[in-house]
Amino acid sequence: MIVCFVGVYSQKIEDLPAAAAIVATDLIILDQSDATRHINITNLFGTIPVNVVIEPLATPNTTVLTPTSTGLVDTLETSDITEITLDTLDVNYLTVNSHITYTHREAMTYISTEGTQTIETGGTFERLNEGAIAYTPAHLVGWTHDDGRLTYIGAESQHFLIQVNATIESDEVAALVQIRLAKGGSTIAGTNMQEDYTVQDTDASIGFSWIEEMATGEYLEVFGTSDTNGDTFLVHSMTFTITL
Repeated sequence: MIVCFVGVYSQKIEDLPAAAAIVATDLIILDQSDATRHINITNLFGTIPVNVVIEPLATPNTTVLTPTSTGLVDTLETSDITEITLDTLDVNYLTVNSHITYTHREAMTYISTEGTQTIETGGTFERLNEGAIAYTPAHLVGWTHDDGRLTYIGAESQHFLIQVNATIESDEVAALVQIRLAKGGSTIAGTNMQEDYTVQDTDASIGFSWIEEMATGEYLEVFGTSDTNGDTFLVHSMTFTITL
């Protein structure tokens, strides 16, 4: 019977001494420093010209996540992560085991005190805030409110759904009353909705829905008009809602 013992010896690369001079059989050990972040080694292997560029990465200051072949990430790597901010996320599919929290951007105001609006020039739109008309804000997230004006203060531009519903009573025997959304003081023609009144002191509901892109500092209001100079109408109620 032959007994054979095989001895194995190992040593960490970092413990090996650095070579005093470069020869073909040497293993070159370099300590990373600012001076050795970019090193060119030429003709290391005798007659075979070799050019090696060593550019070690800077020390990472963020956690590196390494998914497995099934797309899972070791929980040890994610245990200290409390928040992840992404500019762009491009995935084929995303499975959420619990929930995703995102910041809402929404606003609402409504007419809490009815009042009379007088149209000085027929066909000219005016902000619906005359006389006793008073607004009350609600659910302001990423928006501010001032007398029926909703101003967006979010950091990123967003497309919002705007919905307006008003109950208006005409004081005229015959009048064409219109309302529109206004952005930055200018009305948006596509939002125009109207009611053709043929009987004095008649109530009607007028409303619209619209999608508008808003940038930080831009504001929205509701304007109205009638077709004849000096016409008046009573705004009984209105809700003005903005959601993502």
